[in-house]
Amino acid sequence: MGIHCALRLRGADGRLFRRFSGGGVAGRLKRVAGSAVVYVGIVLGTLVLLDLTLIVFGLFPPTHDYGDPEVGWVAARPSGEMREDRCMEFSTREIFRISRNEDALRTSRSAERLRQDDDLFKVAVTGDSQTELCAPNPLTHFGVLERELTASGMPSAAYAYGAGKYAPLQAYLAVMRASRGYATDALVLNFYTGNDFLDMLRVDDRPHFAPAGDGYTIAAPVWFQLDDPTVRRRSRVLYALRTVLKRTGLHTVLVRVRYHRATAAAQGKGLRSVLAYMNDLRKSASPEVGYAAALTAQMLNQQLFFHRFPDSKAESLRRVRALFELVRREHPEMVLVLSPLPSYQLVREQPVDDILLRTIERLPITYESGVREEGELYEALRVLAAQTGWRFADNLAPLRAYAGTERLFNDFDYHYLPPASDIIGRAQAAAFATPSDTPPDPSR
Repeated sequence: MGIHCALRLRGADGRLFRRFSGGGVAGRLKRVAGSAVVYVGIVLGTLVLLDLTLIVFGLFPPTHDYGDPEVGWVAARPSGEMREDRCMEFSTREIFRISRNEDALRTSRSAERLRQDDDLFKVAVTGDSQTELCAPNPLTHFGVLERELTASGMPSAAYAYGAGKYAPLQAYLAVMRASRGYATDALVLNFYTGNDFLDMLRVDDRPHFAPAGDGYTIAAPVWFQLDDPTVRRRSRVLYALRTVLKRTGLHTVLVRVRYHRATAAAQGKGLRSVLAYMNDLRKSASPEVGYAAALTAQMLNQQLFFHRFPDSKAESLRRVRALFELVRREHPEMVLVLSPLPSYQLVREQPVDDILLRTIERLPITYESGVREEGELYEALRVLAAQTGWRFADNLAPLRAYAGTERLFNDFDYHYLPPASDIIGRAQAAAFATPSDTPPDPSR
C-alpha cells in the first residue's frame, strides 16, 4: 500500500511539474522573457511618467552644453565691453591677465576704434591653442608681431582669436566672424604642424570639409560631445543617460570607432586597424606629464593616425589646399600669411625630454620618423602657400637656431613659452616685408 501510494504521488508530481514547466526549458525561457517584458514596461512607464512630471513642474532642468552653430565652440564670447580674463600657465602655476575687446578678440584696442581707425594696418591672427596662449598679450607672438610691424614704420593692430583644438578651417571662420566690420588688411593663419593636418580630417563638433563633386563643401558640425544648438531637449531622463555615457567616455569611443571604420574601409582596412590605432593612443598617454594626454594631443596622435591610415595624409593636404584657395577667393585684396608653428618634436629642442623618447618606445613609430614626416608636411605647406597666393612665415629655422637658456615649450602640455613667441612674432613680421627664403630641409 505504501509503495503504491508513493508511486501514485511520484506520478502526480511529474504531471504537475510538466504542467507548470510548460513543456521544458523552452517554456521556462518564454515565461522569463514575458516577465522581463512586463518589468521593462513598468520601468519605462515609470520613467516616462517621472520625466513628464518633472517637465510640467519645471523641476531639475537639464544644463545643456550647446555648441556654436557656425564654429563649433568658442574660446570666449562677445561681452559688449573691454575686459580682462585670467588664465594659468600650468607649468609654473602663474596667473596672467589677458585683455579682450567687446568682440572677444585679444587686443588692447576697442572694437569701435578698430572699426573706425583707418590709419592702422589691421592684422587678424588665428589658430588653435598654440595661438590662445596663456601669457600677457604683448608676450604672445601676435603681440610681438604688432610691435615689430609698428617699429618698422607700419602702425599696426594685431588682434587674435584662437581656441584649443581648433582646426585651421574652424579658426579661419571664427576670427573672420569676430572681426566682422574691422576692414582687416591681413590675415595670419597659424597652422600647428603637430596636429592640424589631422584636425583637417576630423568629423565632430566643428565645421569641416566634406567631399562634394571635384571639391569640398563646408559641412556643419556633427554634435556628439556638445549639444546640438538647433534642438532644445527637455527630457531629464535622456539628459541623465547622455551624461552618464559622456562621463564614462563610452559615447565618444563608439562615435570615434564609427568614423575611424569609415576611414579604414576607404583604405582597404578593417576594424583591426581601428582598434590597433586606438590602443596606440592609450599607450601614448603618460602620467609623467602634467597633462597626461599632452604628447598624444600635441604630436603623437597625428603621427599614429598617418601610420595606421597612410592615405589620409594626401587627403589632408588636399583639404589644406582647398582652405587656402577658399580664403584667397573670399579675400582677394587681403595680405595672407601662412605661419606654420612646428611642434616640440620638429623643433628638436635639446636635450630632448626623456619622457617623449620613453613614450615613443611603446609605439610603432620612432622619434626620427616623426621629425621626418612633420618636416615633409612643413615643406608641403611652403609649396601650397606659394601656389595659392599666400606669404610664408618660416618659424622653424629661427626656432632651431635659438641658443638661449630658457625653454621654448613648457613641459606640462608642450605649448609655446614667451621666448618662442618672440621668435615667431619676428618671423611673421619679416614675412610682411619680403618673401621668406628657403631654409635647410627640416627633416634633417
